[in-house]
Amino acid sequence: MVLIKKESPLYVGVGVDGNYAASDPVAFVDKTNKVIPLEDNEMAVITAVDYKLFSLPDMRPVSREPIVVDIRPQMVEKGGYPHYMLKEIYEQPTSLYYTLNVQKPYLEAVAELMNRARVNFLVGAGTSYHSCLAGSYMYSKLAGLPTIPVVASEFIQQYGSTLDPDVALLLVSQSGETADVLRVASYARMKASTVMAITNVVSSTITRLVRLYIVQQAGPEIGVAATKTYTSQLLVHMLLALEISRKRNKIDDETYQKKLELLRQIPRLAEMVLKNSDEKAKEVAEMLKDSHHIFYLGRGINTATAFEGRLKMLEIAYIPSSAFSAGESKHGPIALIEKNTPVIFIAPNDSSRKQILGNVMEIKSRGAKIITLGTENDRELREVSDYFIGIPEVDELLSPILYVLPLQLLAYYSAALKGLDPDKPRNLAKSVTVE
Repeated sequence: MVLIKKESPLYVGVGVDGNYAASDPVAFVDKTNKVIPLEDNEMAVITAVDYKLFSLPDMRPVSREPIVVDIRPQMVEKGGYPHYMLKEIYEQPTSLYYTLNVQKPYLEAVAELMNRARVNFLVGAGTSYHSCLAGSYMYSKLAGLPTIPVVASEFIQQYGSTLDPDVALLLVSQSGETADVLRVASYARMKASTVMAITNVVSSTITRLVRLYIVQQAGPEIGVAATKTYTSQLLVHMLLALEISRKRNKIDDETYQKKLELLRQIPRLAEMVLKNSDEKAKEVAEMLKDSHHIFYLGRGINTATAFEGRLKMLEIAYIPSSAFSAGESKHGPIALIEKNTPVIFIAPNDSSRKQILGNVMEIKSRGAKIITLGTENDRELREVSDYFIGIPEVDELLSPILYVLPLQLLAYYSAALKGLDPDKPRNLAKSVTVE
């Protein structure tokens, strides 16, 4: 077999009983965990017993030892769940625990470079962009560091001309192979900007393009719709924000330790939320599955949660959905509200709770069906909601990690009740490797 790598990812798997090729090492994990990532303009010739690498166009031999990836066959089995997506939703307490233990030297190094930069951009696509949006609130509120979240496909057009050596980019890509993100990485390197990354795949292309990277340690994610990798990305942003806040003297050591202790409680709280919201999510999904349109509204940092919940519903249940900052509802979207229109509010007891309660009342007066995710003891919100999912009290900046969990379940059960396969949404791929 002859393989040539150009832009899209390509890996050779080196096994005892054969050699393999795939765009993702997960494809041959049951055969081998020894992997050779090919670079652009490289060719591999593999047989069952041998492999050779060459650089094109001069056919110069390339010597590269396989790397061992930490993926075991049991990691990519369904483990008794009907779909990978549901399994991975329920793996989040574990994946969050592992993310809490990312290597401190890498966190400190990335935090140092972000702190030095004149401008910091947070760049991602899809779910990863939503983590950047939420992260921008964390860096601002906790560390006093302004950051600019940008959709990867628009970055060069929008901000490319502003790049210079004093600019830093934090690129976020679960797979590390997202074409739009890799294009930004290459472009920013040409401008001598500092390029860093958060990824879930240690052998991915992005790890070879950037100056520094943090592996989020969420474990393999097989489902196309990102779930555990999203909450893991949020946690990495929070850990970075904490490190930057120390460097900028925004918090003292005692407060820093208290914040870390709150973070250590997140895996347990996530497990509690999943357990307590599962049946209610099924009930709400039964109502939502035949909807013509669903609205998701949040404020502050949970505007990102609204966007992510909406994306999950679009991806796997194919229900047309819109997401807005709740403060924008009066500037157009409220015109579409009519009797029984489902509107999902993300409304924790945080600094914007009073305003979002007003938004709930406005939408309710138009006859909408109100589904609210709120703090479990918030009686006022519970009373004005048709469906209420209670979430434990948590720090405002950590709330997106917990509040997205019921939205993931809502999307999953809506798809399952419609007879759809959540693991194989139409027209989508796990890694978007073309622009």
